[in-house]
Amino acid sequence: MSQLRGQNAGMRYAAFISYSHADEKSARWLMHRLESYRVPKYLIGSEGSRGAIPARLGQVFRDRDELPSAGDLNSTITAALAASRSLVVICSPASAGSRWVNAEVREFRRQHGSQNIFSFVIDGDPSSREPGVASFPNALLEPDAAGAPEREPLAADARREGDGKQRAFLKLMAGLLGVGYDSLAQREAQKRQRSMAIITIASLAGMALACSLALTAYIARKDAERRQEQAEDILGFMLGDLRENLTTVGRLDLMRSVHDKAAQYFATLDPRDLSDRALEEQARSLTGIGEVRLSEGDHDAAMSAFREAHGRTTALYERAPANGQRLYDLAQAQFWIGFVATQQGRLEDAEPWLIMYRDSTVRLAAMDPSNFSWQREAAYGHHNLAVLDERLGRYDSAQRSMEAERELYVRWLEDTPENHELRFEYANVVSWLGSLALNQGKLLQAEVHFIEQDRAIQRNVEEDAGTAKWKAVRVDALLLLLDVQAQLGKYEAARDTNASALELARELASLDPSNNAWRWSHGIASYWDALLATDNRIERMDDAVSILREANTIEPEDEYNARWLARSLQHRGMLHLREDDTENALAMMRQAKGLIEPFWLVSAQEKSRLAMAHTLILEGEILAVRGDPDLARASWEQALQLLSEHAGDELPFARLGALVRVMHLLGRADQATAHRSRLQASGFVPLRPLP
Repeated sequence: MSQLRGQNAGMRYAAFISYSHADEKSARWLMHRLESYRVPKYLIGSEGSRGAIPARLGQVFRDRDELPSAGDLNSTITAALAASRSLVVICSPASAGSRWVNAEVREFRRQHGSQNIFSFVIDGDPSSREPGVASFPNALLEPDAAGAPEREPLAADARREGDGKQRAFLKLMAGLLGVGYDSLAQREAQKRQRSMAIITIASLAGMALACSLALTAYIARKDAERRQEQAEDILGFMLGDLRENLTTVGRLDLMRSVHDKAAQYFATLDPRDLSDRALEEQARSLTGIGEVRLSEGDHDAAMSAFREAHGRTTALYERAPANGQRLYDLAQAQFWIGFVATQQGRLEDAEPWLIMYRDSTVRLAAMDPSNFSWQREAAYGHHNLAVLDERLGRYDSAQRSMEAERELYVRWLEDTPENHELRFEYANVVSWLGSLALNQGKLLQAEVHFIEQDRAIQRNVEEDAGTAKWKAVRVDALLLLLDVQAQLGKYEAARDTNASALELARELASLDPSNNAWRWSHGIASYWDALLATDNRIERMDDAVSILREANTIEPEDEYNARWLARSLQHRGMLHLREDDTENALAMMRQAKGLIEPFWLVSAQEKSRLAMAHTLILEGEILAVRGDPDLARASWEQALQLLSEHAGDELPFARLGALVRVMHLLGRADQATAHRSRLQASGFVPLRPLP
């Protein structure tokens, strides 16, 4: 859970775009159009079917954009889906056959139900079910309950023979905003009339020249403001409608010259000399340029654009410091600069900007306590700093920021105690606090937080029993709780906790056998059932391995889940060793290593480091029993190196148990004394006693 939180009036993301790699160009186009679309002024603030209508839809998650900044594929996708108000599926034969698209749809339905899923058809036949021809992924069509009829997806058809690209986009936007299509179509018709003369310009060079002439026409004479407005309108067309036209013919690359020219022009202007309208348009355009550059991976160009946008929003705020919308826009610019710096790995440079963002959001929330969107911005401000501090290893500071966020949710829940989504977000913050405590070896404190998380989600289950999402979330919460209970040696409590988790996991798995996320949860709960059992451990562990292996076969690229299968194989191997079956024990360890090693070599995540080290230690123990002391020692030396390197100022708490064990195995018990003391001080009790 390492994502920064930012611009959205509700959840972290207004929408999650699910698509096949073959449709990446369409996904890029749709993401930009959704985030840059300006809602008609007469609709802003009015009530739609999905609540108050904002000026902008908000931030959109496009997984291939955001995955590089995250460490764990599964947790990133799952967290992003949980934090997304809607799911937009780009439908085509490629996405219909995509394992990932189907998995994302099923996960969103598991978490949120089916009502906020929208389809954007770009290719294929929506009426067909034939592979290679059909547009809709099977996961969109699956009934909500066994025996129910096939679902009819909410679809906007962007094909030429359908609604066409622009009409389909407006249909999609209307659904996401909760307004009627005609409300948006009327504004677009007016825009087309105003832009007719511009659209007839024949080539990009001609349009760029027209833009330059218009932009440089700003002179100090009586009609300067009118000419400047014309220039901004042309620029808005260049950065908006022109992008759609070039995307249609596959030449979006030509927009780079337009962006460059616009950015160069903006850089020549002094914000103090510009009208409010000019500054607002320029800030919007520059932010759009920054987002596109960020999506292209050009962080330097994105940073430059966001800094220019920050200059404009700062000037606007200074002219009207009591204007909440201007403070909001300034806060977004601060967020983007901090976010890009974080993406670049420049965490120290990101910190002052994220502090400014947090401070701005706190002032914003104080301006209008009735504006819940602004109140949530303050929560995001605290959350961003907590994530940053956690990545820097400053757990105490991260905890303070997360506690501040928690207090906001406590207050909001007092006002709206029946709000299930708000309680879910509160539980997520509490879970963060538990994980932070766990990272520091504060096991009892972590247990308290995870108990609090479970109680919040359990209440959702009790009050909204028909929503499977809450049951699935509760399984995850219970698994976190039982893990820390096991580390504290509270085995009876851990067994009781897992019994509840396993019961829910089995219920969900039987409810939808095709849901692989629920299959994983069932497998993990089964693993804990075997690990904590006092009888039939071999049969129980075989069941867990079978379930997790089936899930891994469906999603072999999922690193998080591969680690759980490897973990179950490790323990099955040790059960073989207890029966003196070293050959099968060693085979299990090699299977576990084969699962983890490819991910470790690519991502070098801390959890994969630990999984590799555990496997090597156990492999060495088996080799030693088999009579291969040199090979055993080689495995232990590799494990020691993994556990000792890249540790920072203090070894991560999660490494200590394995480190103490391998040091003893290598005859270096004296070097393990300090690590053993840290473990004892935390109350840690290993399931397998340390030597």
